[in-house]
Amino acid sequence: MKKVLFIVFVLSAMLFVVSCAGEDEIANALGGSCSPEGVEACSQDSSQILICQDASWQTKKTCNLNFGQYCRQNANGSFSCTDSENSSNTTEPGDNDNNNNNNDSDPTDDPNSNDTDPEQPDNEPVDDNNTSDNEPVDNEQNDNDADNEPHDTSTIESCEGIIKCQDQCTDGDCINDCYNRGNTEAQNEFYERNHMCPGYTELDDLKHCQELAVKCGVKGDSSFNLPYGHAVIFGDFEYVYTGAEGETLGDGIYIDGSFISGYFGNSGNIVDPTAGETGTYAFTLLNEYTETHVEFLNIIQAYKDDTKTQNPLVSVFITATAPGTYSVGMDDEVKILIRNWDYNSKKYTCDHAFGYGYVELSGTALAETYTTGEKTLSIKGEINLYSYKNAPMYKGQTSKTGDITNASLVACPLN
Repeated sequence: MKKVLFIVFVLSAMLFVVSCAGEDEIANALGGSCSPEGVEACSQDSSQILICQDASWQTKKTCNLNFGQYCRQNANGSFSCTDSENSSNTTEPGDNDNNNNNNDSDPTDDPNSNDTDPEQPDNEPVDDNNTSDNEPVDNEQNDNDADNEPHDTSTIESCEGIIKCQDQCTDGDCINDCYNRGNTEAQNEFYERNHMCPGYTELDDLKHCQELAVKCGVKGDSSFNLPYGHAVIFGDFEYVYTGAEGETLGDGIYIDGSFISGYFGNSGNIVDPTAGETGTYAFTLLNEYTETHVEFLNIIQAYKDDTKTQNPLVSVFITATAPGTYSVGMDDEVKILIRNWDYNSKKYTCDHAFGYGYVELSGTALAETYTTGEKTLSIKGEINLYSYKNAPMYKGQTSKTGDITNASLVACPLN
């Protein structure tokens, strides 16, 4: 028990974590009541043109924020995603490849951080395409102009191919042309991912959209498999720990064993097989982000034997406030990281993988205001794991691919 106490104190000695950059919430009137029928409006975040149908606001068109588009009202009273009602590319489905993925949160928030110098670069793993589909098109080009390269008319065979093509575009006509060159399957997947998925509410549809996000994304380092691993999750906790030094551990405060198991890479195991008889333990504590002071429930799985330097450790971040089924990802209300811990520096050094999928949460610990003590928390589900080196559902700022590594998103070497 002393060893367990020691490790808990080590892990909670740096309890308060680096602040998230903030969840990228879309605030609009979608689904709200409206009248009269047929009237249009911009969503509150200007990402969509809404239309009043059946007494509620519905999405008429999604603007491509990545390419400088946003909803605005033209001089004649109509609404458009471009800065001119004369734009020639306001209706093509290829005009809306939104690769933003709402990745404003920092998945490297470290539950072992009373550090005085936490790393906090702005590390949103999103597409920062500095392109615009509002550039004037010169229709008077000389056919002999050396810059007038031959037009590519080859068929694009995949949704990923359409996005790769559009990444090279500097105007809306090019973006639409990339979509039009896609075969039927590629166009259908592209359209569903970008236009249909944002409006889905059924769980099976949402899971399908996660699959499309991976399939349509631009792959990163192919030496890291897709997916990189798999995890099975089942844990019942009966106590929310404060992390305060001197707090006594007792029966029910922690799980004697593991709540998450599985594999990653070629030979990595979420539970170190050399843990032996001592094995692992897991506990839930109340944590908060240093800069924002936003609280969250933090589940940590570590090893009992403090004489060994065993890895990996598991850290789960939960900001959900009610029981239900929640998506797991870099910017979701549930984040799951498989990480390496340096026992000398008392810091996480790299992450093997992050979770992507859905889990079920229940228990009295889930509330608008989190409290410690005898509160229950249950988590269960199965998720796939991905390395930061190859996470095509997101896009790295530097690589413009699914390799989203940077100074804060440090991927452990291929295992």
